[in-house]
Amino acid sequence: MSRVVVVAGVGPGLSASVVREFADHGWSVGLLARTADTIDSLALEVEDDGIAALPVQADVTDPGDVTRAFEEIRTELGAVDVLVNHAAAVYAGGVSDITAAQFEEMWRGCVFGAFLCTRAVVPNMRDRNDGTIIFTGADAGTRARGDAVGFSSAKFAVRGLAQGMAKELGPDGIHVAHVVLHGGMETPRTRRAMPDIDHSSLLDPDDIATTYRHLARQPLRSRTTEVDIRSH
Repeated sequence: MSRVVVVAGVGPGLSASVVREFADHGWSVGLLARTADTIDSLALEVEDDGIAALPVQADVTDPGDVTRAFEEIRTELGAVDVLVNHAAAVYAGGVSDITAAQFEEMWRGCVFGAFLCTRAVVPNMRDRNDGTIIFTGADAGTRARGDAVGFSSAKFAVRGLAQGMAKELGPDGIHVAHVVLHGGMETPRTRRAMPDIDHSSLLDPDDIATTYRHLARQPLRSRTTEVDIRSH
């Protein structure tokens, strides 16, 4: 049976590249997102190549949704070997610019959702003394930005969650890694928003996806807990 990766928070950018990277190497893929459009089409693309893919529409900030989603994935694909926590909500602005609702949405999307998804896979990983959990971070989570105080605080919390879980779960054979992305990403949204930017300065999502897969292959006695990725 092929190994199983779940990507939580799938969209058209890096997360889609991660799905394709693992699928290209024979992994079965579970795709979680609040809306069905992206995950349904991406799952069909993967299945056309003969790889099992299960799109599950779920709100990762809803405990009931998360429980249902992972039960469905375990039933259809098997135990989860790798979880990629990629879901996020982003609003720019300083403390006087963003609303309380926006601040909470960023925290729930970035941190609470990752906590719920991780909690859903840890028991089975502990039983097997194996598994990898990857958190997508950002430079705003290592150096706070005044024009993105809500997002910065949420990503700082993601880093703390990843570091704490790495210490907690490492002795159980579970690899926890935090990937810090420095700079803009080459995505359809970026091309629309910044048509005049030097695209060679942007991060390539396909290249980054290979790093995610390599993290999932690291041996027990030589594991990376944090990776900094930046363009030239």
